[in-house]
Parts: sequence; structure tokens; C-alpha cells
Amino acid sequence: MTSTKFMSFRTATACIAALTVSLTSPAFAQSTSENAGPSTEVVQAQFVEDTGGGQRINNAGKLRMLSQRIPAAACTLNAGIAIDESRAVLEGALAEYERILAALVHGDDEMGIYGPEERVRTLRIIQEIHSEKAKIEPILAATLDGTSSAADIQTLAQTSGTLLDLAKMLTTEITGSYSLPVSMRQADALAIDIAGRQRMLTQKLSKEVCQVMSGIDASSSRQNANGTAEVFETTLNALRNGMPAVGLEKPANDEIADGLEGVMANWMAVKSHIDATDAGEALSDQARADLFLGLNKTMAEMNRVVGLYSENSKTDL
Repeated sequence: MTSTKFMSFRTATACIAALTVSLTSPAFAQSTSENAGPSTEVVQAQFVEDTGGGQRINNAGKLRMLSQRIPAAACTLNAGIAIDESRAVLEGALAEYERILAALVHGDDEMGIYGPEERVRTLRIIQEIHSEKAKIEPILAATLDGTSSAADIQTLAQTSGTLLDLAKMLTTEITGSYSLPVSMRQADALAIDIAGRQRMLTQKLSKEVCQVMSGIDASSSRQNANGTAEVFETTLNALRNGMPAVGLEKPANDEIADGLEGVMANWMAVKSHIDATDAGEALSDQARADLFLGLNKTMAEMNRVVGLYSENSKTDL
């Protein structure tokens, strides 16, 4: 990005490298070892069965995004911006959140997640997510009723950090369990994970800009938005071009490459509003609506690309 206020490319690249921790950490290695099952020699002699590993990682990653999409839509609705759209986004995000949690526990053939989850640690994290989300249900209901306050929105923003942390833990656990040779290549799991985080970053940025414009922790929110935007753009370029230093390969096919170009086009369409926020300018209600809707469009295209990565992972087996 051209603004001198953004972090350096080197720092942003370090942030991308940090995103790979779920696949390189001791926790990942331990999870892989504990769930390895048959020996490599036996596995190689068997047909590979699709256990829905790619879709499990994909949808666990969606929980990261939804943990930010929910407060972003709630903040926008509370501010009276794009009311019909923000209400629809909030209601849809809440419904999707619950369906994914249920699918990760019980399976959902329509979502490509086959069979129930049996790993105790995974189930424990999902239960923690349920418990944490229950704390904000009254605020979410008030937001939809039009009776929420700025303090309520601040509480949602704070809780969204905990829900994001839990979703990261869940994604790390599921990635470690399902990115085995019998399920998918580690490089594919990494691409799904990193691309999936991009969805989350669009919604985190939407939440942070809304907080700035609503005067909710404005200074820290502006600083956070600055960093979120830089990591998103740098990571997007890494996905488009590959970044061997962190294990990211170039797009595996033209469809993924074209999808990433579409994400970049959507991103550039809203970048001026993000730069204006970083510069301390006040956005008009129309500009705020355009940014909210534009980031949702960027997220939707990124979500489609993650699906392409997940489908490609099956062909690599």
C-alpha cells in the first residue's frame, strides 16, 4: 500500500509468517501424531477416503470470520447505516454460525462434512464457543430490536476477540487432525487456512472502521484497522504470487488465480475509504455504507476462492 502510515512490508510479511503457526507449531505436530492412525506404509496401500477434511478446515475458518462479521454488522446496524442490509447480514451470520457449529459436531453431508466429530479436544473447544456466545445473546437480540446502546456494541467488540481466539484454536485443532497424508496435503491445508483468514480480516476491518466512526475506542480501533488492512493486502499478494518463505504456493489453477484477482479488484474499490479512515477523516453515511457493503463483497469473493482451494485439495490426493 502506498500510505506511509502503514507498517513496513517486512513487518507485514512477518505477520503473514505468523499465520502459518497452526501448521508448524508443536501443537500441530502433537495433534498430527496423536491422530495419525495406521502407519504410512499401510495408508499408502489403501484407497484414500474423503472425510471432508477440507470442508472441516474451511468451515472452522469461517467461524473466525463470523466472530468478526457479527459485531461488524451489529455496529453498522446500531449506527443506522445500511439498515436493511446490515440487519440481513447480522441475521444471516448468526444462523450460519450455529449451523457450522452443529455440522462440526454432528456432520452435515450438504456441507461436505461427513460423520460426527469424535476428538474430545475439538468438542471441548466447540462447547467453549457455545458458552461464550451465550453471554452476548441478549445484546444481539437488543441490536436486532433496535434497542442496543453504544456500550452494548463495545461489549460485542470485546467479546468478539475471545470468540476469534477460540475459533483460531478450533481451526488449529481441526487442521492438525485432518491435514494428514490420508486426508490432504499440508500445503493445501495451509492455503485453505491462510485464504480463510482473509475472510475474517475483511470483517475485522469492517468492525474496526465502524468503531472508529462510532467513537468506540476510536484511537485503538484506528490503529488496529491500519494493521488489519496492511496484513490483508500483503497476504492477498502472497496468495496471488506465492511466498515460498512461509510455505505458500502459487495458485494451483486458473480458476483460483482469477478468483484472487477478483478479490483484489473488490479490495481496491474500497481502499480509498480505508485510507481516509487511517488519515483521520470522517466518512459520510454513504461512504460508510459503501465500505460495509464493499468489504462484504470482498469477503464473499474470498469465500468462493477458499471453496476452490478446498475442492482442489481433493484432486491433490
